[in-house]
Amino acid sequence: MAFPSDTFTEADGTVFAPNVWGELINDILRNDLVLANFFTNRSDELQDGGKTLETPNVTEMTANSKSNATAVTLNSPTETKVTLTVDQWFETSFAIEDRQAAQFKRSYHVQNKYASNAAYTIAKKLDVALATLFSGFSNVVGTSTTAPVDEDIRKAIGIYEGANNRPEEGAFFFDNKVIWNGLMSIDRFTLFDNTPSGDPVKKAQLGYMYGYPVYGSNNIQYVTSTTGRNNALAGKDAIHWATSPLGVMSKGGMVGSMGVRVQSNYIPDYLSTITTSDILFGVIENRDSAGVLFRTKAY
Repeated sequence: MAFPSDTFTEADGTVFAPNVWGELINDILRNDLVLANFFTNRSDELQDGGKTLETPNVTEMTANSKSNATAVTLNSPTETKVTLTVDQWFETSFAIEDRQAAQFKRSYHVQNKYASNAAYTIAKKLDVALATLFSGFSNVVGTSTTAPVDEDIRKAIGIYEGANNRPEEGAFFFDNKVIWNGLMSIDRFTLFDNTPSGDPVKKAQLGYMYGYPVYGSNNIQYVTSTTGRNNALAGKDAIHWATSPLGVMSKGGMVGSMGVRVQSNYIPDYLSTITTSDILFGVIENRDSAGVLFRTKAY
């Protein structure tokens, strides 16, 4: 018997097939923010207030020959200073009115999701500011149009250690695409295969080169527009940063380890809850000789 032709079509029964909203949200993807956790944080020194932080530079003195019955030769160096100015203030804010809050699906935890995203967005501003300083290192290896090669790796290490920097305080920072498309083909690169660490810096460590840790970041900046990447070999003292202690004005507000403040306030006039994440920070190249700019092409 032939099957009837006048059956329900998709259009006939569409009112019986509801659109179901799932339990999960496709949240933003986050790359590890590693730079602030590596370089020197001076925030504790500003806990009592202050906009600028002065750091004196001490120069090496000169050894002079001495003969009997002659006076010593006095050193009289003219010293300089590094000034870290905390003047970069960024915020990310959003407001959810009561009507929408009452109707949002509870399992989505919309308020918390957006608050977390706002905090990440603000913390990323600090990480990018630190990576941007790499281009200021006066010692440079590689070019913006070539792949990383073993010769440049050794040259960078030679410059770094030749300036009396301690190897155990240095690390390479490369764009993730540079690591996977360039460094992985170099024999001296060895994967980091130890048990994952709770250290936030170690979470972004991908391997070693000649004993130096290699960290990957998506915040490494282009040399120009979309050409090249300003990677680096640097010690912890090459770059300093600090945040000013922003007070928490709302109940339940908090300030994270990187100085990112998150707080929410209910505004009765608008029947709305406003959530703001902000940070007040400064970054500075503290010791030029402790950094080597490692330029490579952008993949």
